[in-house]
Amino acid sequence: MKEFTPGESAGLSGAPGKSAPRYFRVLVADDDELDRRLTIQQLGKAWPVERDMTVECAADGAEALEMIRSKHYALVVLKWSAPRHDGAVVLRGMRADGLSVPLVVVSGQRSEATASDLEALAAAAVVNQDELDPKSLGTAIATSLLLRQRLFPVASPPQAMRS
Repeated sequence: MKEFTPGESAGLSGAPGKSAPRYFRVLVADDDELDRRLTIQQLGKAWPVERDMTVECAADGAEALEMIRSKHYALVVLKWSAPRHDGAVVLRGMRADGLSVPLVVVSGQRSEATASDLEALAAAAVVNQDELDPKSLGTAIATSLLLRQRLFPVASPPQAMRS
């Protein structure tokens, strides 16, 4: 697994219509560098597929939404309380644009309203950053894929997931 900053990652996923890359592109959006690194570490242990992944990072919700709109991601891991645009704004913006990227939300908040919003918008939650481990992250990835399929049943998979 290689981590890329936004400036290093140009052209990695391949353009639509070209052969699939050898890896999946994943976006981790978190304003705290230590939390971002922890998430990336746990993601590497939880990754459920044989193909490698590359990880790109966004420091806030606005940057994450811009990256999601401009590139193809196989998965987005998003901090719910991100600055500039919080997770709710990013997720609603993605879904309003018809972007069906599987999404896992990392949050310290636990509420019925948040859980309901996440499920309705096809995102899975890992509730507490401090309790993030490969098992909980792997479960959230699988849940996110199932929710995405339910919300977007005829959507084609992101370019990074096509073989």
